Amino acid sequence: MNNLYHKVAVASICMTLSFTLGASEEVKAATITLTPTIQFGINTRLTRFNDPFYELSPRYDLVSDDSFRGSPAGARLAEFNISSFFTAPNTIIKSAIFQDKISSFGGLQPPIILSIFGYIGNGTAEVSDLGGVFLSSVDISSLSPGDSLNFDVTTFVNQRVSNGNPFAGFVIRTFGFNRAILRGTDALGRSSLVIETVDAAEPVPEPTTIFGSALALGVGG
Repeated sequence: MNNLYHKVAVASICMTLSFTLGASEEVKAATITLTPTIQFGINTRLTRFNDPFYELSPRYDLVSDDSFRGSPAGARLAEFNISSFFTAPNTIIKSAIFQDKISSFGGLQPPIILSIFGYIGNGTAEVSDLGGVFLSSVDISSLSPGDSLNFDVTTFVNQRVSNGNPFAGFVIRTFGFNRAILRGTDALGRSSLVIETVDAAEPVPEPTTIFGSALALGVGG
């Protein structure tokens, strides 16, 4: 009789273990908010020969295309250090969102569109950073001051990590005689890069495989 009780107990424990292992989590998620290593502005002026002349500006809250008023066009630039993701081979960047907030905006007529460009940064403010690859645009005509801006830059950030580029740079520009003042997402008026990561765990057997093995072990016991 004691032997029978022993067999039943072993089988029960193994079946419980199989269900527990089958329900184990395989991944862990984390959200990381980065602030810019450097944030700056670039003004574009026209010479008397209508050639563009670029200059660094300490004002990085202004995004404008006011050339019709004779004023320089302004762009908002930010560079983020993403080198910490190089040493985590099991970490996958699920999403990367460039965030900002509107303080005020205006233009000759809607739509008022802000565009974001990505470039490979180096932690230094340079007028050549005004170039870059177009990523996406957003129409802010229906938004109100205080509303948030969210640009999905996941693909670009993953490319920079894959290529081993320590800094991901972003440019916010507007065209068509529009203007926007961006207040940023922190007390200093800076933009943010919100990255959601997933830590891939070691491969585990399928729940049915675990269940079958544990059950076989229990019956054998």
